Amino acid sequence: MTYFVVQVRSGAEIEVKEMLNTVLNRAGDSMVKAIYAMETFTEIIRDDNTAVDLSELNTNDISEHLNVKRIQAGLNNLRIACDKLKEYKDANSLALLETYKDSIRELSKDLREVRKNTKKISSVISGYILVELNVDFYYFPDNLWHLVKSVPNVTGIPSKYNVPQDEIDAFFQQVDITPEVEMQFEEILSSEEFVEARNEILHEANKVVGTVEEKVLLEKIDIIATKVVDSVNEMKNDIDSSNPIMRNVERCKAFIRRKRQTVVMPMDLFLALYNEIEIQNLIPVQSSFAFLKRFRSILYKDDKMVSLE
Repeated sequence: MTYFVVQVRSGAEIEVKEMLNTVLNRAGDSMVKAIYAMETFTEIIRDDNTAVDLSELNTNDISEHLNVKRIQAGLNNLRIACDKLKEYKDANSLALLETYKDSIRELSKDLREVRKNTKKISSVISGYILVELNVDFYYFPDNLWHLVKSVPNVTGIPSKYNVPQDEIDAFFQQVDITPEVEMQFEEILSSEEFVEARNEILHEANKVVGTVEEKVLLEKIDIIATKVVDSVNEMKNDIDSSNPIMRNVERCKAFIRRKRQTVVMPMDLFLALYNEIEIQNLIPVQSSFAFLKRFRSILYKDDKMVSLE
């Protein structure tokens, strides 16, 4: 068995893999044993009560991913066409422009709906796929390359020689396709927005002093004051090197996207934070304050002085 590297357009690894499989099947090819795009996925947890799906990738997931890609390509083509039509002012062009705009709105709506139940799938070897052959070849066979290069988005081969087995073994040992979970929290507030929101909450809390409602309102202040990105990044820097979950914590990413506080973590770490029942009951769709409390507890579970201050 030998492996060859095929270069593809970055972001099109999975599409090329699926199309190449189709081309090879139609051609009756028997040399190719497997094609690797090294897919992984990110499950996005939103606050819209969408079920969390942490199952392994399957053919349906890939089909939905490719459908998203097709919709995105259609949207891109329509937007380019709209930009071109704006150069013309005749009645036919203006009417066609409105038709295209309607199509863009419809496709955008479809895309939002599809994405709600679609895993965010990507390849960990951006710009390349691996082709494994059933037979030993030193060079990439010409007849096989003829089929491969017929697939859209294939751009070439870095080398016509096969990849040495020791390099392949090292690659498969080192490559990490562990799925990730992305958690989206509250929007980040500016200083002025925070002061305004806090004062409004305090005003409401003063009306219900001594009640459960007051406690709930005061907790809202903790929530809007929580800075997830800063806290997670600080904990990443502070974690003890002897902590068994250090590698997973280091892989966490915390950032602001469209004003939303966002944390991406390996699935293993997510499953350490939440059990199956909690996930089914959408407990992870909580406030950033509640998330950080769990995150700190797992990092400092032996520390009696755990604090959110």
